[in-house]
Amino acid sequence: MEKIIRYSSFMKFINFTVVVVISSFIVISCGKGKNDQNDSDFFSFDKSKLGIEVVDQELGIKFNPPINWELRQTSISKKVESRDASNPNDHFVYEPTYVFFDNSTGGLLSVGKVVTSDTTLAKSARLNYYKGVISTKNKNDKLTSSNFIHYKIYFSQFILEKQNLISYKLVFENTAGQIIQFDYTIPAGNLETAQPLIKSSIGSIIPQ
Repeated sequence: MEKIIRYSSFMKFINFTVVVVISSFIVISCGKGKNDQNDSDFFSFDKSKLGIEVVDQELGIKFNPPINWELRQTSISKKVESRDASNPNDHFVYEPTYVFFDNSTGGLLSVGKVVTSDTTLAKSARLNYYKGVISTKNKNDKLTSSNFIHYKIYFSQFILEKQNLISYKLVFENTAGQIIQFDYTIPAGNLETAQPLIKSSIGSIIPQ
């Protein structure tokens, strides 16, 4: 029994290493030519582009959605990001707490926690593993990955272009070590209008 447990732990380590290596390769590949990025490439501080302030103790953050993006009932179902399709207990689940929608541009923002049912995965490794899942799952799409620091939060940003939609996905850990995700999605034709609003919203994210 001890040998089986040790073998399982060894395979878990090997799988984690493979995902992290693949994730790092994709981040490096997607980041070529963008090493000179400034903070303004990721966020801004224009309060005129912000909506209501949201303070959530459970998520451990406060933030503002883009202006005119109205709060809706959380109608988005939980989203499963699986690491192993053959094991239903081995996956991450994104649970939206807030959903904001903009009628004029079709923009959508969801905010919530990412949790995992895998108790064997070390807490310190969960965020990197989840980022690896995002990268590998979307490796055949147009994906750009970047990292930046704002208000002492270490953000990982994934920009995904798929069909006629562009998604800005931000993942980070709150002060309690929980994974938080912001997902801004906008029709590609409205990106020029919505992008300054999204950057201002990102700039409003502050830990509680």
